[in-house]
Amino acid sequence: MSSSQHDMNPRSQSILAGLRWACVALACLWIAFCTSVGPIYRADASIASYSWGNALILIVTFTIDMVIVLAVVRWAKGRRNGLIPNDGAATTNPSEGFHGSSKKQSRLRSRLHSVLLSHRSTRSIARFTTRRWSAISPWIMRLTATRSSLFLVFTIGWLWAFATLLAAYGADIHSQINEFNLWWANLQGVRLPYLHGFTQMDIYPTGHYLWPHDPTYLTDQHNYLLTLFYGGVVAVFRKLSGSDDAGIVVLAGLQMLFAAFCCASTADRFFNAGKPRINGKPASAGARLAILALFLLTPLSAFSTISLTKSPAFAYSFVWWIGILYVLYRTAGRGEVSTSATRWPPKRLCAELAISSLLMIGTAKYGIYVVAVQIILSVLADRRRWKTYALCMLVPMVAFEALLMSLISAGAVIQGDPIEAKGIQLQQIARVAERDPENIPASARRQLEPILDLQAMALKYNPNDADPVKSSGGETKVTVYKWRTVTADDMKHFNSAWLSIGLRNPVLYIDAFMAECYGYFDVTDVPYVSMNYYVNNGYVQDSSAWIKNWMHSWRDRVAGFAFAWGRTPVIGWLTNANFWLVLSLLLLCIEFALGRFRALSYQTTLLVLMGVMIFAPANNYDRHILPLVFVFGFLAVAFVRDTDELPTTRAPELGEGGVNASEKSADITQTR
Repeated sequence: MSSSQHDMNPRSQSILAGLRWACVALACLWIAFCTSVGPIYRADASIASYSWGNALILIVTFTIDMVIVLAVVRWAKGRRNGLIPNDGAATTNPSEGFHGSSKKQSRLRSRLHSVLLSHRSTRSIARFTTRRWSAISPWIMRLTATRSSLFLVFTIGWLWAFATLLAAYGADIHSQINEFNLWWANLQGVRLPYLHGFTQMDIYPTGHYLWPHDPTYLTDQHNYLLTLFYGGVVAVFRKLSGSDDAGIVVLAGLQMLFAAFCCASTADRFFNAGKPRINGKPASAGARLAILALFLLTPLSAFSTISLTKSPAFAYSFVWWIGILYVLYRTAGRGEVSTSATRWPPKRLCAELAISSLLMIGTAKYGIYVVAVQIILSVLADRRRWKTYALCMLVPMVAFEALLMSLISAGAVIQGDPIEAKGIQLQQIARVAERDPENIPASARRQLEPILDLQAMALKYNPNDADPVKSSGGETKVTVYKWRTVTADDMKHFNSAWLSIGLRNPVLYIDAFMAECYGYFDVTDVPYVSMNYYVNNGYVQDSSAWIKNWMHSWRDRVAGFAFAWGRTPVIGWLTNANFWLVLSLLLLCIEFALGRFRALSYQTTLLVLMGVMIFAPANNYDRHILPLVFVFGFLAVAFVRDTDELPTTRAPELGEGGVNASEKSADITQTR
């Protein structure tokens, strides 16, 4: 409990606690609702068919979620008050009056222990397991003791994927390479089709009203910096080898090394409280092994290291970023003492924060929203170091946006089409066009006529994916979005037309919305597109120059194994990203219920990412959830560490090369 909460009277504290638990209950209810409607939308039915069976699923799921939250909250409070053993030593707090309860728990544990060990085979298994674990634990601790050793662990652990699969990709990388090639050829003076011929910008598509008068072929569809990097590397290796494949493999190898660096850096900070060194008990060998297993053994993580789409690159940048924010959270001064070290963290840490923030913004367009929200949260939680957050996050964000706007204004880059942000709205209109076209108001038809072909929209509607109704695809695609002829004035009427249709068809609008997002919060739903898709699709296995000949059958077997594992009930949840999303949301609920608002100051961006997923163009896309998958284990370690610390713990030391900060420990008195 924070110091400000201690100053409140008991009634105010009770009201705030009630509000916190109401928010927790709503979050659990959302998870339960998404799970309960899963059978409906997998059958392509409607919310109108919601039955007692669906209600039973909701009740059971809600109960399980709330029990998990309540149990962990009670465990955290009990551990903090000395009722639950810490590091194997049971302690009690006499001032709390729990002697009898503690003794009773101790007797129950002793009784259970004696029952379990009463059988000879059980005793043998227990002795064998204890001896083996005692031998393995020190080895695990040594192997994960430094950033460099962790980097080697991740690199060697993922090397099999790079060596045998080379790279994993889909249509996006080819679009970016083609876009770069057209842009570069245009710079060299080559005359190419523009407004009067089919080009790369028509594949996305991007409305012609957004194209500058003078030809340019560089767009912000996939973030122009990432396109320049991918396309430039591939162009260099095409010059050397004669095909794109060598450049693609090099990009995959560079991404694997980048992933190893990001994960090693953050693992060192959460495992060992290192770089810069901060106080805190090191993570246990069991926790380290579990997190390493998640990263090294699950196909979701291994495939991501070599998958050339923007989502894995963003996800690993996010992992690096969260580790830096964790150090800043742990070293945030809360007392009256203020020194230069408290106001300015080490230069290396500031540089890492700035670079990781820029990478997030540069790899995914929604990264700017994540960074913007974090700036506000960080300043509110750590006002003394506002200059650090302004310099390391605000300046890169403003500089990136200013450069992009300047390039768009100058006609050097084509702005991303606003239609990309209207996926949910397009799905809702398309569902009405498919299932009740007569109920579309005539005024809405007139407003939408210059923008959309409603008949084609009904034909191409897919409840799980908005891309078909955005006319994404090759030259032979069915045109739904009239990107060639639509104007900026036409688009001004889109929202009013969408609203008037929705007022006539509220149930269909609810169906379209839920069908495109429920899977992210339903652990029983399998991914619409899992990471193994990028391993053995047609782009890799058929259309590549020579990658398709490299261990072709092995690639099929690996992807098939991952597919089968992901669709195995319960066991397969471990390889599906939405399972880790739900766990992350429950962890945030637990932190919120305990009133650990300063811890939430660096974790709330996970909620922003969940919001991005809800409004993403597809339902339950594994790659959209990767940031949450990768940071959950680290946040769980941080939660246990925050729980274990005593209120008397003093200020951590911040700095490198002998630079110390005289501060109080961060957030160590939030729960008592």
